[in-house]
Amino acid sequence: MPEPQVESRVAVVTGAGQGLGRAIALRLAASGIHTVLTGRTRSKLDNVANEIQSIGHTSTVIPLDVTQAEQVHQLKRQIEGAFAQVDILVNCAGEALVATLEETSEADWDRLLAVNLKGPFLMTQALLPLIRKSQNASIVNIASKVALKGYHPVAAYSAAKTGLLGFSRALAAELREDEIRVVALCPGPIDTPMRWEATPDFDRKVVIDVESVAATVWHIVQLPRGVTMSDMVIESVHYD
Repeated sequence: MPEPQVESRVAVVTGAGQGLGRAIALRLAASGIHTVLTGRTRSKLDNVANEIQSIGHTSTVIPLDVTQAEQVHQLKRQIEGAFAQVDILVNCAGEALVATLEETSEADWDRLLAVNLKGPFLMTQALLPLIRKSQNASIVNIASKVALKGYHPVAAYSAAKTGLLGFSRALAAELREDEIRVVALCPGPIDTPMRWEATPDFDRKVVIDVESVAATVWHIVQLPRGVTMSDMVIESVHYD
């Protein structure tokens, strides 16, 4: 069966209102992929939708909290009513915390695992029936270099992203026979609002721009059906 044209494809991007999620959404939309923008703040999503419209493409805005199952299922119902399939799911919504173990509260721990791990689980589980209908499906989970190497003081964030990496590996094996590509992308430090809010004095020399990561996501989703990658790391040459 021939590959679908780019213009017929549908992508869902979480955390699309700012930072890396915004960059990924813009990169996909610029190629003619209809992009469903999700995130907690409608005004930010509307701004991204306006950017997409300004370059001659269309998008759909659906605000939601990825940690809330009912909101995720409502998203699925809205997408199901508008599109035949979902070709690309990018789980990008995330939250970081720079804190020692002793400084990390139970609420901090629960919040980070909910946003960074429960969210991708809920989104993927809900949209999988629509993803199965794609002729060349990709699920890209934005993990982190911290899932592959221990850094401090980010124990809660590391636990959540390591869990996401394990989830991605297991899901890739589970969906292999369906030829659904599941890739965990593990960036080093990225130039995003979340980065500078968490660590305002971080060394800018080791930070990469969001466009480089977005281009990597684009490369992943453009692979031919039946071809995949695993545990991809993208980082500055200066980052250890």
